[in-house]
Amino acid sequence: MIGKPTRGVAVDRDLVVKLYRSGLSMLEIGRRTGHCHGVIAYHLYKSGTPIRKTRLVKPQVSTEEIISLYNSGWSMPQISEKVNITSQSIFQRLVKNGITIRKIGEALKNGYETGRIKKKIGENHPSWKGGIYKTKDGYVEIAIGNNRRKPEHRIVWEKQNGNIKKGYVIHHLNGKRDDNRIENLVAIPRKRHSPSTIIEPHQKRIRQLESKLNRLITIEKK
Repeated sequence: MIGKPTRGVAVDRDLVVKLYRSGLSMLEIGRRTGHCHGVIAYHLYKSGTPIRKTRLVKPQVSTEEIISLYNSGWSMPQISEKVNITSQSIFQRLVKNGITIRKIGEALKNGYETGRIKKKIGENHPSWKGGIYKTKDGYVEIAIGNNRRKPEHRIVWEKQNGNIKKGYVIHHLNGKRDDNRIENLVAIPRKRHSPSTIIEPHQKRIRQLESKLNRLITIEKK
């Protein structure tokens, strides 16, 4: 059954026809245009473009070669790309011949050891967030290289005032640990950094003032 195009996704039918007539397969056209095979087939059908008949050619590769590659550390997707056989077919051949399939963890470890897989760290890691992290306590940390991080409030303070004195800590005046504006930071002796002395009353008053200021700004903008 020929698939209909996804609702809301525009398809350039003229481009699809042009690419198909140039010799590209429906699968390749789908990859280039961001649409599935069925959508491409649908638009070719609607345009009246004759569909080419395909002849499947069975790849000439021995099971022994596949087993040899797998035992040498190659993954099934890598073997698939090399010998032009689907990963599923490779899996079936390996299992049929009694080859123990590596677990995902073992496969990754093997790939790292053989150099076939490069560890993705820093900005190359899929979870990269620009080098900015937030701790469970609410503080913001910045990546500074070599898998090290540094609190953003300390970076901001030192950039403005130089190195932090020994025995001092950087305190957030309004109590918001992710508000690292320089005007919200103050260096105080660690021994004075306790709720019973300055933190709670200062935080309460500063929040009141900031709320009042925000209301005034909103009124002025109107």
